[in-house]
Amino acid sequence: MTLSAAPAGLADASPPPGTRSGRAARRQYLVRPAPRREPPFDDELPERHLSLVGPLDQPLPLDGLRGAGPTVQVAPPPDQPTGCHELPDPALMARLLVIGVIEIATGRRAAAQLRHHTSPAVQAGLVRDAGRITRLGSAQRPAVLHSLHVTEPADGVAEVAAVLRIENRFRALALRLEGVDGRWRCVRLQIG
Repeated sequence: MTLSAAPAGLADASPPPGTRSGRAARRQYLVRPAPRREPPFDDELPERHLSLVGPLDQPLPLDGLRGAGPTVQVAPPPDQPTGCHELPDPALMARLLVIGVIEIATGRRAAAQLRHHTSPAVQAGLVRDAGRITRLGSAQRPAVLHSLHVTEPADGVAEVAAVLRIENRFRALALRLEGVDGRWRCVRLQIG
C-alpha cells in the first residue's frame, strides 16, 4: 500500500497562535434578512390597471337584447332520483357527512360546505344550529365517530345510524340518504 504525499503547503502549515487544532479564532457570519412569510396587504401592492389585451376584447352587446322580447324564467330542472348502481358506497359518504356534522356543530366548519350534500331543510337546520349543538362536544373536545351502521331499505335510499363518543358519554346520530342527481343527499338528520 502506498500513501501519497500531502499537497505542498498543507503539511507545513501550523495553526495560528491562540487557536486550537487549526480552527480559526473568529468566524465570519453573514446575516441576511428573513424572507417575507405573509403576502403583502392590499395597500402595499403596486397599483396596477387592467387594460384590454387586443382588438377582440370588446364588451358583449347584451344591453340591446334585454328589451327584445318577453323575459322567460327558467326553473332549475327537478331532482332526478338515482339508483344504487349509479351511486358511490353509502358508508363512505355517511362517514364523511357525520364528521362534517360534528365539525359544524362544534364550530370548526361552515355549514355552507355541506350544502351540495344536504336537502334545503337539513341545510337550514345546520345553519341555524351551527356552533350551538353542545351535545356533540366542543371545539376543544369534539365527538369522535365510534361506529357506523348503514342499511339500504330501498333502491337509492340509505339509512345510517352512527354512535358518537364524547369523552365518556355516547350519543346517537341518524341520517337518511337518498340518491339524487348521481350523488347521495342527506334529507333527514336527527341528533340524539
